[in-house]
Amino acid sequence: MPTHAALTQLPSDKLAEVLEGVGAAIDAMGGSFMMRYATVAVTAARTAAA
Repeated sequence: MPTHAALTQLPSDKLAEVLEGVGAAIDAMGGSFMMRYATVAVTAARTAAA
C-alpha cells in the first residue's frame, strides 16, 4: 500500500497511521484477504521515418 497513488504523498507519520488502521481492519475481519489483480504490459517499437 505505501507505493499506491495518494499514499506516496503522505508524510511518514500519517502513512503509519493509515497502515495501522488498515492492518487493524484486516485483523478484525480474520487476518487475511484475497485480492485479484491483473498486470498489463504495453510495448512500442519505433519504426524508420517515412
